Amino acid sequence: MIQVTCGIEPDLVDELEEHLCSWEISPWALVVNRLTGEGSLDGYFTCVDEAKAAWAALRELFLELAEEPTVSLVDDKDWKEAYKEHFRPWQKGSLHVVPAWEKESYPVPAGHRALYLDPGMAFGTGNHETTRLCLGALIDFLETETHKDPTRLSCLDVGCGSGILTLAAKTLGFGEARGFDIDPSAVCIAEENAVANGLSNEVEFIRDDLATALQTTCADLLLANVQADVLCQHRAVLLTALRPLGTLCLSGVLSDEAEKVKQDFIVEAERLGISVFPELRFAGEWAALLFRSDC
Repeated sequence: MIQVTCGIEPDLVDELEEHLCSWEISPWALVVNRLTGEGSLDGYFTCVDEAKAAWAALRELFLELAEEPTVSLVDDKDWKEAYKEHFRPWQKGSLHVVPAWEKESYPVPAGHRALYLDPGMAFGTGNHETTRLCLGALIDFLETETHKDPTRLSCLDVGCGSGILTLAAKTLGFGEARGFDIDPSAVCIAEENAVANGLSNEVEFIRDDLATALQTTCADLLLANVQADVLCQHRAVLLTALRPLGTLCLSGVLSDEAEKVKQDFIVEAERLGISVFPELRFAGEWAALLFRSDC
């Protein structure tokens, strides 16, 4: 695998970040030092020609980028395994999210539950603030819906990644838990994680996108950990897929985008004749928006 690396000056970071966030799938990863404002752009490609072509295309839009980035060969196996160095067990309430390779050594306290994950190349270890915000919303939903039988509740995970949210919903008692993702690799990884947790016959993962997946389904709890522009683009279908008295949780939203996203959804809900109560939650530079339906 070919790695392309280039340092990014602070005055270019925001514009470049906004551009990359508009891509549904991107070979580029922008890491920003929030103290200095400087960034580092990394891209991963199958061959040198592909890497050079991608860099040339990016430079057409951003002439400030270096003409010649650092290009290096990285071992494909090492790249695929590198995520394990950053995935550590963590806990939210009585739920423990544990790397699959630590299943035998990690002690789960009595009365607690564990979810064993190997995210592979899919998003969703629970380490990211957006995933934790969604998990918090999931747990809070169950705690506030104590008058309902959890086995009668449904949870739908939009952009399921590793399957962490779908599997957590089922582990915590939801009767129905489903997820979908546009990336077929993510769906495969989610299915493997379902097998590892003995849930392969109790959850469903499919390859689909927001434009079609929600047209014929609805849920009591709808979790969408997707970037803000995609959420706003599909706000009508997200709101109409919510069951009466259900909750829609949107994450993948930067804190400074949260108010605009909230207003976009409120206006759309009014247009659709849906009454919702919004709530904002923050974790670092990320936000989650909860919309509770009252009918």
